[in-house]
Amino acid sequence: MAETVSNNDLIPIESKTKTIQTCFQQCLYEVPNFQRPYSWSRDQLMDFWDDVILAKGDFFFGSTVTWVSEKRDLFSDTYSIIDGQQRLTTSAILLSVVRDALTEVAVGYADTDGFDANVANSQALSTQKYLVVKDDDGKRHPVLRRPESMFYEVIQNPNAIPSGAKWNRSAERIGEARSFFEEKILAAIKDLTPNGQVEHLKLIRSNALKARVIQVELASEEDGFLVFETLNTRGSDLRLSDLVKNLLIRGGSTEPEDRSAVANRWERVVDRVQLGRVSADVVDRFIWQSWNSRREAVKEPELFKAISRIVSASPAAHLSYLEELERDAETYQWLEAEHVQVQPKSRGVRNAFAVPEFVDSVRALALFNVSVANSMILAVARKFRETGLIKQAQVIEALRLVEAFHFQYTALTNSGSTGGTRSRYNRFAVRLEGARSSADVVLAIKDLNEKLSTSLPDHARSFQAFCSLFYAPSLQLNQAQKLRSRKIFIAYVLMSFAKLEGLLPAGQNLATWSIEHIKPQSLASTNHRDPVYSIGNLTLLTTRLNGSLGDAPLASKAGALRKGRAFFDAELDTWEAGPEAFPSDAQIEARSRFLAADALDRVWKL
Repeated sequence: MAETVSNNDLIPIESKTKTIQTCFQQCLYEVPNFQRPYSWSRDQLMDFWDDVILAKGDFFFGSTVTWVSEKRDLFSDTYSIIDGQQRLTTSAILLSVVRDALTEVAVGYADTDGFDANVANSQALSTQKYLVVKDDDGKRHPVLRRPESMFYEVIQNPNAIPSGAKWNRSAERIGEARSFFEEKILAAIKDLTPNGQVEHLKLIRSNALKARVIQVELASEEDGFLVFETLNTRGSDLRLSDLVKNLLIRGGSTEPEDRSAVANRWERVVDRVQLGRVSADVVDRFIWQSWNSRREAVKEPELFKAISRIVSASPAAHLSYLEELERDAETYQWLEAEHVQVQPKSRGVRNAFAVPEFVDSVRALALFNVSVANSMILAVARKFRETGLIKQAQVIEALRLVEAFHFQYTALTNSGSTGGTRSRYNRFAVRLEGARSSADVVLAIKDLNEKLSTSLPDHARSFQAFCSLFYAPSLQLNQAQKLRSRKIFIAYVLMSFAKLEGLLPAGQNLATWSIEHIKPQSLASTNHRDPVYSIGNLTLLTTRLNGSLGDAPLASKAGALRKGRAFFDAELDTWEAGPEAFPSDAQIEARSRFLAADALDRVWKL
């Protein structure tokens, strides 16, 4: 099938039906810099396996949208892929597994009677020709060129010298897809004879190559940008981040070198934001929360239109927006990270992450699994870095308010929807962004305090929830119980008392501390509600000291507890003076109530 449409109003388009075999024999492909990363999940790979590889006949695989980016005489042209790169990439990944499986059969059964290893090796070489081809001068050309170094090194040419480049999320997805196909293919051939394995691998390859696509060919890169955006308006599954990337590269410049520079800067933003995160929508959330940290909030479905409006004026506006994202990504990469640590101070740099109290609050929100305040944190860190209007003490106080609120609202009582809270943080962020004086900053923080204070959960409910905190590392717990009794969370709670009393400075590494059961766990039942596991029976020690105390009575280890700089409150003083070797259940419950009152009245007070 071939169809050409061309006039002054329409984009010239030619479409052809091709098999994957024809695509990989007659064309070279590249993934352009405005394309999204490889993103197929296990579910999509399973659909590919069921629909394409296990198909009894030809399977229509959808369409690819391309434009000729490099024409050659007497050799294949290169087509830049605008849509459909996921399908072509997945086909190449599968073929690489077939190639390697054929090689392994040849090596593994080389001495088997009735089996000719040369046949398997020949089939492996035939498969490789769909991944890398040579021109008449012997120059190698990857059939599909992707930006990830590992795609060439692992998929197309496993004998290549490794670049040592760190795998980004796209590369990790490619690796996961390869592992998926290795699992499927090995399971499919494991019970077959060597000759049977070769034949079955040829069948898998054949089914992959017989799949048909409609290759749509455009006339220029600019047409490609336009079609990429149009695909989204027609319901294609493009993410916000895909569209913003396309928008910035296309609008930032018309020069190929400049567009490449914009694409590289964008990838660095993505790498920062995705650091340690596995959620597929993490970059979309970052873009949304960055927007909400500066401007009136818009609903996520409307955000791309809003971004398009603010950058529409000029290429400079596109680059200015990219710079916003770059600055916010420097902060965002450390949000939602439970093990974030204080950064060294640099002369002349106002870095909020060099402020121990700020870092402690960011870590606490990660422990609470709170991301709704990210826009507010971005605004505070940015205002501190870029202006002298907000003092360090105000940075600490603003984050302390959010931490204290969510300790009660989220960590203790799990108080449900945070839609109103998100709007509250957006309004604070916008107000702080627009602050033009120190007085404006003071009023913004004061208003935030008032708004959060009026939204706190019922005091009695928070009090009871605190009293129910426990740490029972030796028991089997359900998921909900595990979340409320995680070691790092309980250590955070106990550490907060010690910091308030000035016993420990801010910026502690919670991993270097241990939790001591004053009445030993050996005396407890298997019920997590046993007072032995209760917050009232716990204190914080250095890991080294905890290992040396064992199950000793309180009287004999009280001195060591004090020496280990643990929080030694007034209730523990009364226990030490008592005649019993270990505290009674009533004493433990009384200390739980004492700590709960102190927690709400002083430690996490708004």
